Amino acid sequence: MIGDILEVISKELSEFIEQQVNYSSGKKNVVLLKPRNNKGEVKIPDNCIVLSLININEDTTMRNPVTTKRVEGDKVYTQVPGISLDLSVLFIANFPNDYISELNYITKVMEFFQQKDTFTVDNTPALKKQKKYIDKLIFKLSTTKLEEQHHIWDLIGVKYMPSVVYNVGKLLIQDDEVLSETRVAKRVSRTIGQK
Repeated sequence: MIGDILEVISKELSEFIEQQVNYSSGKKNVVLLKPRNNKGEVKIPDNCIVLSLININEDTTMRNPVTTKRVEGDKVYTQVPGISLDLSVLFIANFPNDYISELNYITKVMEFFQQKDTFTVDNTPALKKQKKYIDKLIFKLSTTKLEEQHHIWDLIGVKYMPSVVYNVGKLLIQDDEVLSETRVAKRVSRTIGQK
């Protein structure tokens, strides 16, 4: 689910960049990728922008501690409350020996999210399959301090490259399992006894 959503975003960003930039050395794209492979080797392809998930946080302010109930027809269903998540994603520009292009492509990433910071099923039809997980995704530029940037690059094990971090919210993880099912009372009657 998270992967599918980020793949849709990376494709839309890639299309935006393709429309904005005339490539002299062939098509460049945005790819959803881990910065390192399973052997721990750097896996950032040349001449592209890499989108990578770097953190998942639960938004506890949105968590309902009570089981949820919904009514459909004449039945009431009880479910465990969903989990509201915020993501942190990193966009890395890797254009070896072309620092100016790296900075320009990071600028294009920021232009894209400045133009379209909210993604819904209505304005991004490719998210339709993920409708159950999102109402709207909002991308906010994260202003990271130098120490935080150092920690991010240390964590992923790569030397610094031109990049930008965005915080993304809200995703909802809701299990479809129904805890209980009861019928709705349609009529209440009361018998008054005689003395």
